[in-house]
Amino acid sequence: MAKVGLKYPVAAKLNEDGSYETGFVIAKAIKATVTANSNDVKLYADDGVSESDKSFRDGSLSLNVDDLTQKNYAELLGHTYKAAGTGEDAAPETVIASADDIAPYVGIGFYGAIKRNNVPSYQAKWLKKVQFSEPNDETDTKGETVNFQTPTIEGTVFQVENGAWKEQAEFSKEEDAKAWLNAKAGITTA
Repeated sequence: MAKVGLKYPVAAKLNEDGSYETGFVIAKAIKATVTANSNDVKLYADDGVSESDKSFRDGSLSLNVDDLTQKNYAELLGHTYKAAGTGEDAAPETVIASADDIAPYVGIGFYGAIKRNNVPSYQAKWLKKVQFSEPNDETDTKGETVNFQTPTIEGTVFQVENGAWKEQAEFSKEEDAKAWLNAKAGITTA
């Protein structure tokens, strides 16, 4: 299988009962890296390994997008968001980040084109429970050439109550992969 694309990163806040609130599209995707961390425990008996455990422990997600709007930034990190006011003396759109903010658990999904035996299809992934941490904030001066700077947000991937942590599905049509993610995130389209 060859991966040849990445699109449509979505998120939805995870409720305590395991359901998700109405989700949203985060931005346009640049890169997503999911790393699974496994237990590595061995039981030695009779001078050798008798049993071992390589089960899923947790994971990490690094998501690089073209933009992280004020509203989406606040949603993913549990910050306070204030929309821009209207009128001549209106307040600007604002995010207030507090030391007491706790990032919510969210479901995260995205899809990408793949080729297997020269047949194109689309693989969608849904990470069931992710908690993001505050991203690094780097800004460079403009030099002789333009250097685009885009945000990367890092999160920890957890398993839900039944032990599941990820779902992935393959589709022959791109619109079906997008519809599957919309259903997972509770996104309705007009």
